[in-house]
Amino acid sequence: MALEAFLKQNKKETKEIEIVASKSFTDKNGEPLKWKIRPLKSREADAIRKEVNTYKKNGVVEVDNALFNRKVASTCTVYPDLNNAELQDSYGVMGADELIVEMLDNDGEFQTYVKKCLEISGYTDESDLVEEAKN
Repeated sequence: MALEAFLKQNKKETKEIEIVASKSFTDKNGEPLKWKIRPLKSREADAIRKEVNTYKKNGVVEVDNALFNRKVASTCTVYPDLNNAELQDSYGVMGADELIVEMLDNDGEFQTYVKKCLEISGYTDESDLVEEAKN
């Protein structure tokens, strides 16, 4: 196998995908609106882990899973723009990770959305995610 296959210009990127995140948001014909999500990059995941992990003196790592899920979901969301001030104002929140849980306030929809964000990011199993978050 040639080394050229590993060069950056030959790397295949995972594309954005469109999904129906909630049946609560519809167009003028009553059809559910599609949201766009993209994969989480490794450096983004590292930054999120640094924010959500607490290291105890005895070496135990505590992970704020709810915050992790919110940050993953908001980071992966391309559309709608969760950083839009008007959108945040309409829900009375500040910040993309607060907005995502207000927009997807049905927990089943939110958890399904997070799972899809993780899936497109290459996580195949929730146990993979838990182990990754601890590292």
